[in-house]
Amino acid sequence: MLAMAKLSRAILTVLLSGRHAALGGRFARERAANLARIAAAYSRAELEAEKGIGPARAAEVEQWLAGQGFSFRVDRDCRIASIAGAEIVTSSQVEQLSGL
Repeated sequence: MLAMAKLSRAILTVLLSGRHAALGGRFARERAANLARIAAAYSRAELEAEKGIGPARAAEVEQWLAGQGFSFRVDRDCRIASIAGAEIVTSSQVEQLSGL
């Protein structure tokens, strides 16, 4: 419970009642005991999308998680989207660009 004191009330409210809260248990006491597990179930983008949580509060949670030995879940969809949006350059195009 002492680790919870380092997070703001707004963050605690979101984590204890947010989309991944059920991973911590059915009751508030169980969820509070498993707060790091709940927070680690979020990707950074998911947490920032929660009402009342922006980049600054997400960074606060990320730092707190690191102190607990956890980190945010990797958001595969964002990585895939950024890869899909990248332009693929073939070796023949590189040769053309370099004048070979």
